[in-house]
Amino acid sequence: MFCLNRILKTVPDDVEIFIIGNNVNSSDLDMEISNPRCNYYKVYQNIQYPKALNLSVEMCSGEIITFVDADIFVWDGWYEALLKTFLSSDKIGATGAKLINPLNNRILDFGIMYSKYNAAHTMMGLLYNHPLAADDRCVQTVCSAIMMTTKILYKRVGGMDEDIPYSYTDCDYCFRLRDIGYETWVSAGATAYHKGGTDPNNSKSSFSYYRLDAKGMYGMKDYAKIVYDNSAWYKISADYFLKTYPLNVHQYLMLDLTTLYDRKSFYQLIEKCLGIQFLDIVERPNAIRDNEHIVLYNDSSFEFIDLVTPILYFVDTFVGLFDNELWFRMRNIQDDIVVDRHGNILPLSVIAERKC
Repeated sequence: MFCLNRILKTVPDDVEIFIIGNNVNSSDLDMEISNPRCNYYKVYQNIQYPKALNLSVEMCSGEIITFVDADIFVWDGWYEALLKTFLSSDKIGATGAKLINPLNNRILDFGIMYSKYNAAHTMMGLLYNHPLAADDRCVQTVCSAIMMTTKILYKRVGGMDEDIPYSYTDCDYCFRLRDIGYETWVSAGATAYHKGGTDPNNSKSSFSYYRLDAKGMYGMKDYAKIVYDNSAWYKISADYFLKTYPLNVHQYLMLDLTTLYDRKSFYQLIEKCLGIQFLDIVERPNAIRDNEHIVLYNDSSFEFIDLVTPILYFVDTFVGLFDNELWFRMRNIQDDIVVDRHGNILPLSVIAERKC
């Protein structure tokens, strides 16, 4: 109900609000929503996300439609910002929001970039007000936890694909919009907390066994449509880094702690973007994707603490390096750099102080 109350407080009065409650357990739908602005529809089965969205679009009468997940808590001004971005060009077919982790005010989703084996979330882990996240951007795909589009376009491309039941149906929708000449954008001013994976009791996790099925269908359907744009984002991120933190040295030891299969394809990209050279590359693959608890003296070695050569740490997510106080105090980290699979590039000293 808190999610709904935030929407009621922040959306203009003339906007229809449809709530699709679907659960095989009827008691979970047994609630009263008395606000006359709301239309509450109960479906006594688990119809899954894409079917719920398709049902809601059939019921609404407006032309511009906005999807909001049940675990979203919108900030003031989100709707106006989302609408402004959406209406800024006739080429825009869908617009997503800047989704923020409610525990630490760090970005969860602000557009998705792709390499051959990976989909990564640009700016994931950076603070919500980071300079790189200050502008609207055209992206390939975006999370539909908040998404604005039109009913005409939605029906024209066939809505959300119900054969992709758990995740990725939103990315598939963005690709189908691009097929007919429309762009997907993210709005920097449309900000919301997304509880998502921060809540172990999230109802979506009950159906996590569908994830591999959904990813398999998505991959088979859309693989040929994906543009490998990670190099373009790494260049933007590197340019910002070099302007903000000019390098004192240009030769590094690469310490690779990622889970990436195509890790070697990133080495040359990082060297080129930063204008540096790797004197050696040490690969210590991590066992957990996007591990938020990397212990450097375990996952690498104590011997690196005394290494005179500066280190470039290549990790899945830079936030995994936060709690390494021994390393930060015992090693001279002045020239050490961190690069992650989401395209973030930061000095280790800034990460140590959590000023990023």
